[in-house]
Amino acid sequence: MKTHPWWRRAAGATLLATAGLAIALVVRPSDSGLAAEAYVLFVGALGMGLLAHAVARLFPTTPSRIHAAPRPRRKDKRLAGLEKIERELEMSTQSAFDTHYRLRPLLRELAATRLARRGIDLDAPGDRARELLGSDLWELVRPDLVRPAEHHAAGARLATIERAVESLEQLA
Repeated sequence: MKTHPWWRRAAGATLLATAGLAIALVVRPSDSGLAAEAYVLFVGALGMGLLAHAVARLFPTTPSRIHAAPRPRRKDKRLAGLEKIERELEMSTQSAFDTHYRLRPLLRELAATRLARRGIDLDAPGDRARELLGSDLWELVRPDLVRPAEHHAAGARLATIERAVESLEQLA
């Protein structure tokens, strides 16, 4: 498809606007002042666009320094998901809210998956899941755990989280 030169498009737009002005003057002659103002505004905007186009053509197109700058490369190519888990783990040691709403769902998902491989439902009544998970992990993932009343209370201790993760690893 062949594109028309910029001046043809500008002339076509001006012709269309002039036709619109003529129609407006015939249909609503009482609003001729408003129609003329709208026409002048459109033609002025079109002129500004043409001026901007002409000025842009005067300067060579070169990539900006931002686009030409080399991108920093990461030394370690770790997965974004791993970084997210690390952040959530760090936050979980800071507040009870983050332990309950960030760490707990992750541990529950992992524990449920590992238990399901053995045919055990994490949320099923009975003590089989509790026995396999161990006390530290169970206290973080048990189904009847209610949200903390004080969100800013201390989060889970790192040693507790380490023992919980070790329990998960033993289920593999």
